[in-house]
Amino acid sequence: KVYIPDPGKVVDGLVADPDNLQEVEVPVTLENKNTSFEVNVWNKLTDIEDFKKEIVKPKAVLLAQSLDKAAIDTTVFKAAQAVVGSANFATLSDASMALDEAKVAGTKVAFVKPTVAGKIANGGLANFIPDDIQRKIYADAYLGQYAGAAVINEANLPVVDATNISAANASVTLTDVSGKGFEPITSVSGTGLKAGWAFSAEGLKVVGKDGIQTEQDYAIIVDKDGKIPELRITVDGQAFGNPNAWVASGTSALTLTPILNEGDKYFVGQVRTQKALGVDTYKFDDLPGSENATETVDGISIKMSQYGNGTNMTVLGRLDAPYAFTLPEPREAVTVYFKK
Repeated sequence: KVYIPDPGKVVDGLVADPDNLQEVEVPVTLENKNTSFEVNVWNKLTDIEDFKKEIVKPKAVLLAQSLDKAAIDTTVFKAAQAVVGSANFATLSDASMALDEAKVAGTKVAFVKPTVAGKIANGGLANFIPDDIQRKIYADAYLGQYAGAAVINEANLPVVDATNISAANASVTLTDVSGKGFEPITSVSGTGLKAGWAFSAEGLKVVGKDGIQTEQDYAIIVDKDGKIPELRITVDGQAFGNPNAWVASGTSALTLTPILNEGDKYFVGQVRTQKALGVDTYKFDDLPGSENATETVDGISIKMSQYGNGTNMTVLGRLDAPYAFTLPEPREAVTVYFKK
């Protein structure tokens, strides 16, 4: 588990109004991905010229790419804000500025699909400003700096189809708590909800990480099961429950409206702080009788184990990569929808 700190509240005057600090607990799940192979001594003797190059390396690359995709699928829609537009510099700038308006501090990175990057670059490569530090981190995937963010190519980003979004009838239920705010919301009800469908609610605004109310619209983005990052709504002027959003006093319901156009398809991107994404990889202990080695692909260490079967003269090999990915604070990310 990781925890989101509670900034509390500020009151005017000399009289204190202490509140109960409420750190928000965010669970993180440890998972594993693996790939395996089996060869016999005849294969090794007659068919395989370079075992590492022909067998191990391709599988390690596949496993590393699957981890990359898992990290994206787990976190790309965990954002408190969304920007919709064409594949151009203006949309990229709007997404970057949305973080600034929500007073999110930190080095910003913008991940876009290569097709989107190509369209944006066609608008003027001179608009990108190089940065040697970011180039070292992201290598050939790095395009340059724009609107304060390092722009990175990422082919594994998804595409969202908004067909039938207008018929989703998406809704959330507000349960009032003492007139100060509402019970946390973690899911959206609706028909045929699809991962990445995004909605707005009139009057629902972002509360900055510093606890100050902003005028930025809060975006409600669902996963395939209709789940959303925990939405903690307080009433204007209150600071109930370590809120990440606020509404005007007297609000008793929210009407959700799609921010994606019915029938359109969108390349998805993400602008976030560099440290918003939590990534950890691990290694299993060695099993008795195994031979073990480590392969490193794109900075990810992958353990390879081999086990011999003397009866059949075969070798079972497997590559394992236990991992944990999380983006615990949605206010540090903006999901970007570039219309195809």
